[in-house]
Amino acid sequence: MANMDWFCGVNSTDFDDFQWNRDNTVYNECFVDLLNTCVHIFSLVMTSLVLLILGCCTSLRLYSSRTIVPFPGHDVRWLVFFAQWIILLASIGEGVMADSKTAGTTQPHLYLPASAAFVALLIAMVYYHHTECWRLPNMSWLLLIYWILTVFGESLKLVNFIEQGLDVTVLRFDIAILSLTMNAIFLIIELNVIRTKVFGWCYTELGIPRDLKNRDMHYYHRYVNLPSRILFWWLNWLFTKGYKSHLEMADLGDLSEEHSTSYHYELLREAYEKEKERADRKGQIPSVWWSFWRAYGRVLSLAGILKFIGDTCSFISPVAVGGVVAYATEQYYGPAPDAPTYDGPYITVEEYFKNGFVLVVVMFLASAVRYTALQNHYYIVIIESIHIRTAIQSFVYEKSLHLSSWTMSSGEMTMGQITNHMSTDPINILWFIQFVHYLWSIPYQLIVILILLYVELGYAALIGSSVFIITTPIQFKIGAAMSKVQKTVLKYADERLKKSNELLLGIKLLKLYGWEERFCSAIETVRASEVGQMFKNGMYNVATMFLVQSTPVIVTLISFSLYSVVEKAPLTPEIAFSALALFNQMTIPLFLVPMVIGWTVNAMVSVKRLKTFFAAPEIENRDDGRPPFIHGTRKDYMGDMDEALLRDMEKTTNGEKAGQHIHMNDQDIPDVEVKDTTKLLSSAVQPSYGSYGTIEAETVLHDPVQSLPQEVAIKITNGNFAWDVDSMAPIVSDLDLEIPTGKLTMVVGLVGSGKSSLLSAILGEMTTVSGSVLFNKDHNTVSYGAQKAWLQNASLRDNILFGEPYDQKRYKAVVKACALQPDIDILPAGDKTEIGEKGINLSGGQKQRVSVARAIYSRADIVILDDPLSALDVHVGRQLFNEGIMELLIDKKRTTLLVTHQLQYLQYADQVLVMDSGRISLHGNLKEIAAENPEMYEQWQEKIQLISESEESESEDDTVEKERIKLKQQISVHDLEDKKAQDKEGGKLIQREERERGSVSWRMYWAYAKSVRIPSVIIIITVATLYMTAMTATNFWLSMWSEAGANYTNETSEEITADLTYYVGGYAGLAGAGILLTLISGTVNVVFFLLAAKRIHTALLRNIVHAPVRFFDTTPVGRILNRFSNDTQIIDQRLWQTFHSLIRSTLQIVAAVVVNTIVVPIFIVIIIPIGIGYYFLQRFFITTSRELQRLDSISKSPIFAHFSESLGGLSTIRAYRTERVFRKRIVDTVNTNNIAYIYLQTANRWLGIRLDFVGTFIVLIAGAACMASSVLGALTPSMVGLSLTYALQMSGYLNWFVRHSADAEMHMNAVERVEYYSHVPTEQYEGVYTPPLNWPKDGDIQIDSISARYDTDLDDVLRDVTIRFKPGEKVGICGRTGSGKSSLTLALFRMLDTYKGRILIDNMDISHIPLITLRSRIAIIPQDPVLFAGTIRFNLDPYDEKSEDELWEALEIAQLKPVVAELDEKLDSPVSEGGENFSVGQRQLFCLARAFLRKTRILVMDEATASIDMQTDAILQKVVATAFADKTVLTIAHRVSTIVDSDSILVLSEGRVVEYDTPEALLALEDGVFSSLVKGAKNAGN
Repeated sequence: MANMDWFCGVNSTDFDDFQWNRDNTVYNECFVDLLNTCVHIFSLVMTSLVLLILGCCTSLRLYSSRTIVPFPGHDVRWLVFFAQWIILLASIGEGVMADSKTAGTTQPHLYLPASAAFVALLIAMVYYHHTECWRLPNMSWLLLIYWILTVFGESLKLVNFIEQGLDVTVLRFDIAILSLTMNAIFLIIELNVIRTKVFGWCYTELGIPRDLKNRDMHYYHRYVNLPSRILFWWLNWLFTKGYKSHLEMADLGDLSEEHSTSYHYELLREAYEKEKERADRKGQIPSVWWSFWRAYGRVLSLAGILKFIGDTCSFISPVAVGGVVAYATEQYYGPAPDAPTYDGPYITVEEYFKNGFVLVVVMFLASAVRYTALQNHYYIVIIESIHIRTAIQSFVYEKSLHLSSWTMSSGEMTMGQITNHMSTDPINILWFIQFVHYLWSIPYQLIVILILLYVELGYAALIGSSVFIITTPIQFKIGAAMSKVQKTVLKYADERLKKSNELLLGIKLLKLYGWEERFCSAIETVRASEVGQMFKNGMYNVATMFLVQSTPVIVTLISFSLYSVVEKAPLTPEIAFSALALFNQMTIPLFLVPMVIGWTVNAMVSVKRLKTFFAAPEIENRDDGRPPFIHGTRKDYMGDMDEALLRDMEKTTNGEKAGQHIHMNDQDIPDVEVKDTTKLLSSAVQPSYGSYGTIEAETVLHDPVQSLPQEVAIKITNGNFAWDVDSMAPIVSDLDLEIPTGKLTMVVGLVGSGKSSLLSAILGEMTTVSGSVLFNKDHNTVSYGAQKAWLQNASLRDNILFGEPYDQKRYKAVVKACALQPDIDILPAGDKTEIGEKGINLSGGQKQRVSVARAIYSRADIVILDDPLSALDVHVGRQLFNEGIMELLIDKKRTTLLVTHQLQYLQYADQVLVMDSGRISLHGNLKEIAAENPEMYEQWQEKIQLISESEESESEDDTVEKERIKLKQQISVHDLEDKKAQDKEGGKLIQREERERGSVSWRMYWAYAKSVRIPSVIIIITVATLYMTAMTATNFWLSMWSEAGANYTNETSEEITADLTYYVGGYAGLAGAGILLTLISGTVNVVFFLLAAKRIHTALLRNIVHAPVRFFDTTPVGRILNRFSNDTQIIDQRLWQTFHSLIRSTLQIVAAVVVNTIVVPIFIVIIIPIGIGYYFLQRFFITTSRELQRLDSISKSPIFAHFSESLGGLSTIRAYRTERVFRKRIVDTVNTNNIAYIYLQTANRWLGIRLDFVGTFIVLIAGAACMASSVLGALTPSMVGLSLTYALQMSGYLNWFVRHSADAEMHMNAVERVEYYSHVPTEQYEGVYTPPLNWPKDGDIQIDSISARYDTDLDDVLRDVTIRFKPGEKVGICGRTGSGKSSLTLALFRMLDTYKGRILIDNMDISHIPLITLRSRIAIIPQDPVLFAGTIRFNLDPYDEKSEDELWEALEIAQLKPVVAELDEKLDSPVSEGGENFSVGQRQLFCLARAFLRKTRILVMDEATASIDMQTDAILQKVVATAFADKTVLTIAHRVSTIVDSDSILVLSEGRVVEYDTPEALLALEDGVFSSLVKGAKNAGN
């Protein structure tokens, strides 16, 4: 043992005369250290050897994966690993310090054991990681031996120290206790792993999780080790892929099950059910907040613990700054006379933590722990906020499926408001959850900082901090004001979106009327109010920011000024910079106060709105014999991903092999434990939320359905039904009715007589006042064709199948019967072509035929059709009736209930119901009605004869051709070319949403800068620079002040007072300038950026409104609305804040670099490579995050598009009982969006923790450089303090800079998208000259060789048309569908691209007349009637130009005067969104009234009477003949009977004029088209 001097020290006697006894072993410190070193070396060698062997010899291990299934105690083990690392690091430092105290010799045994342990622990961690990766629990035996040996060795060391008489004041003794504790924990964990994983005692192996069996699941966060989880190391694959190529949604794969919509829907549903039970017991409405807490409280509590740890660690660095400066003062000026001395061989705790270098390392470690805890806190709250958003969205969708029809049709809730529950409210709650822990964290941080300040500055700190007592109530007052303003902002935003949605849905009609500017102005008026409120909110924001940023400066000024007076001591660098660091620490929590208050207020408002929505009336859940329409369970909310997982689980359970991420032998995969999941999925428990005060969702309105006779399909007994759930006055009443099974029942009646309401009552859409509706329980399924055809944004086939299995024979028969084959033949991908949102690419007739085809194809027992024939030409209607209704329904004995105005088909009805004023006035077959009311029967016969005489006769080939021409107008040449080149799977008529790639172009930044205005940008940057200069000068002044205090020796009190006055005055002047500039900077930001937001919205709105109709045909409304909602919100509220923060962060970095370079010039050498690293890290991050942001943005639109689509077809969805299909679709869209959004947020955390760690290294390097300079006497203590203060802030500045620059680029995506839509090509609105006010005076129309098309890449719809319509002439225009009838009239309104020829009205070329002027001088009654939300007066006269008498006259002409006169508010009665409170026929009559009010010389009637009954139609024809007697009237009609009395008849075919003459002249032509049509019609009629 004589050769151990190298280990124990040259002068050591520990191994002199060594003997194997207690004194030479246990009580020999060097021997114990040697023994511990050998243990660590043994472990190091053995673990390395095992890793090498198993790593190279793959046959010895069965598993290899980058994911793991954690062993028991996994997280605790890693946490103890990290703790032991820090203990060993401290031990090494203590050993080096102790060794430095020995004069002239070194004792390696003081630090070598800890160093060996440090390396051995690192290898042990790697060894344990591979134990889990390779799933070889037997590898734990080696670790068990190591932990036993280390516990033994540490115990010997502790015994040795006790023998020496050491206590807790000696650091080495404390380290020994801590190290022994950590190793004992390791030993316990290892024993537990061997118990569970090796022997399986009292433990059930769960096997491989389902997530890992999904090859497409790449979100491994839950299935990696703790270091990878907390550092997000597992996400590196995404950034590597994103850096190499543009990310697509497919690259992201699936999310794990715990992030799925179905999981969180069920989680919130169960929590809500429990909360409802509690609320019911207390007679309350269930609390949404408590439901959130029940579902997510435990996980959020874990985030709160991490937040507490992070916040607590944040106090260490400011306190350590004081210690570092004190150490620098001692090194620079020498130790103070009363400084303690430390003479012992061991380092005491006090001595250790007074060392400046140690304190720098402590600052480094504290920062590392702080940022790790905070970043993982952020991760948890962000992920949970996404989960809550997902749960709310699925909950809102479920509620919407059950929403009462009255709720929307009455205007109580508009579609825009309900959409906000799906978009705005979940987002508000999402942001609140992300900030929720700041509600307690901010007070905690401020209280602790104030205590620490009191310790540093004494009563001066308390006096200074009294400023908070003044400012805090002001902040809360401002917060309350912001709350009120925010509610107003939301209200205006709702109103603006409602009007925008209405404008987009009715854009074609608005353009025809020339009203787009009026509606645009209405939106801009609301927008102006919204911006005004946002400006007010912004100024409150400025006031809050002013208080936040100025309060610490004022507190600092007061505290430093009073310190010398109150404490009777000079201000020294040690005190000044420790206090300054603490004051800087206050800035962030104070800055967050308004944000937290804002999000809290928003969330409270949103939760209140959701509470009201969830309590809104629902449809009745009556037991009427049909399959129940019930609330969804988790199984109903399973998307494609979930179902794939479930199938995989079932396969695995049945012993089938499933593909694995983990490469292993299938025989070694244990069966998955599925007991709990299966139980959850098959749960029969149904929620019953959302019907408080109305009808409980699970209660029935009458006894369970009784059996009806087989010959009766539907029976209504004493039925009285109302729309309003609170109204006892029925809309349809006294219904006693039986619908015969397998028969055709037809419903007829005047407009507004209650036909559609009868169907709604049968379908359960109305509220039952009394009576019952019963369905035959053996024939109880229903299909339904609504009066207003409702289609999905899906393929044509999917619209017809509607979830039914594909039966080719049945499908083809239905397609043929509904005359849809010609349409299918022309589509680019056949019947697999996506036809667009709400079927916007199809004509009204085509949409109706698809809707009827859906009803016929379904295998439902009962088919209910609401006036489907009105939108069809007579021939097509006859084909559909004969081949569809009669052959495929009645001949197949399927019960059919048909509402119609086509009286010629009554002869086929087994039962006819005549509705009048909400009652069935007559019922029976046609003979019975003829006998009961011969007069009515005679009127019917006259009308039927009239119809028969005017029916068109077309062969099937003609029908095919006419449909092909019509549909070609909607398909671009490009689409047709694609059809030849691609498989039919790929056809779409709706353009894919635009998506820019790569970085946001500098042109976008330039465009935004121009919106802000360049001089404004210069002012913003200049004011911010001046502010930063003032604040930097303030800190330099403080450095001079404190250094002067450190040098006071024999100065008199007068001199000290004079100095104090001088420094306080300078400090106050600079601080005051900074405070003032803060206020100015915030104000100019709010003003200039909000004005820019207003300009951007105005440009977007104006451009969209002026876009051609073709743009709206190929762009879903939901996509455009997204620009006005989500993107506009980002520009309004987030973009300006991001740029404001980015400018400040940039200037703070510049200031910090300048200060540190002045103090320590070597700092610039250090910061350059760090800056380069930051730059590349930022670019590496932004490349991927940019694409994730865009994927997130693009995947949002389908959610709202599907939601809007579902709201529009609720009655259809409920009738078919296809709610499960639609739930699945919303789940898939939400899941898709969540994939992008969760990856985006996780990527932000990946960046955040790396930036924070690099920032901590800046603190370490800057601190070490300062300490070295100070020890060498080159740096004054005040400069050390100044440098460290900025170094601590430098980390945050660089961090915020990268984040804000990334956020700016992400948020600029909104500008990019808005800018794209702000430059969509528009119509030519300007004119060469403005015609006189009385133009057109005569109504003379000359069409001169025009050729026109819908767009430049489309085929012509009019070809070389030359014709003249004389003044006052009544012209009937006929032709097959697609022949160009409507196109000709649209050309008059310049709705088409008329690229050849010209149209003259009263000898004026219409292409030279301003567009609005042209359209406002021509009246039109369109085919699709649209009413807008507002009043009847507004709908008739939006510009408020007509007198009361004129309005009533117009209503009288349109046969609406009695209807309006009966309303309480007459002309000021409300019209709900879409005019849903009026029937389709009544809406058409309102359009007639509008046309009459125009008083123009030209009237166009585009199939205007298609939706009204024959009696009203006949009256209208007489009214039009009288009221428009001297006008030029162009009439397009399905029924030729409406145009036979015209002066002239124009026949078109394929866009060309075929015939044009008087009816008599055309009938005289035996071989003429018009003549043959009439003759053929007579034969068909006979």
